[in-house]
Amino acid sequence: MARLILLTEPAFKDALAARLAAPGVILDLAPTLADLDRLLAAGTRDTRLLSVGAGFVVPQRILQVVGAAYNLHPGPPEYPGLFPSVFALYDRAPRFGITLHEMAPKVDEGAIVAVDTYDLLPSWDRLALDSATFGAMLNMIARLAPALTDVARPLPHLGVTWAGIKRSRKDFDVLCALPEDADTAEFTRRLRAVGEGPDHAITLTRFGRRFRLVSGLEAGVVRAGVRI
Repeated sequence: MARLILLTEPAFKDALAARLAAPGVILDLAPTLADLDRLLAAGTRDTRLLSVGAGFVVPQRILQVVGAAYNLHPGPPEYPGLFPSVFALYDRAPRFGITLHEMAPKVDEGAIVAVDTYDLLPSWDRLALDSATFGAMLNMIARLAPALTDVARPLPHLGVTWAGIKRSRKDFDVLCALPEDADTAEFTRRLRAVGEGPDHAITLTRFGRRFRLVSGLEAGVVRAGVRI
């Protein structure tokens, strides 16, 4: 019996499982690295990993013992690293997309097997773009489900390479910190990219104190394209 282990949050499992269900394939959920270790303790034969919004990086010790493992990156190859939608919005990129790639010891460096792109409308903010991205991810998974659940066959490489700067949490924090000399246009540009919420908000340092933007929204956290 083949097994596909989904590295994702429990809230996303049903949507993913509905698109990946296949005869002869067991779908397991591993929200944490500890969960993954527990599942793999039973064996790694006929097992594939698929990461969709996982909160951890699969270590090399696991990649060495499983077959081809895949990650669905919520951004195009030109935006590797964390928060790709944020930096695409700040750059005023005209297009965005998603990238399915093999996992590698270093994040967002594995061989690319699929890319879908779409227009990034000027009217979109972070919530709108993340919503479109989540929908695109579900569509790609549904389209590639036969290949993803055929754990004995690696997906063919697309021949597309990663490009651009690999962003980090530090880069995101810098973008959140509004310079003292920023004008209205720069504030608006950063707010569109960063969004609003307790875990991501524009800050300003003045008079030796750090000020954080109070959200004008009742609920400002965006997760998988949904404000909760």
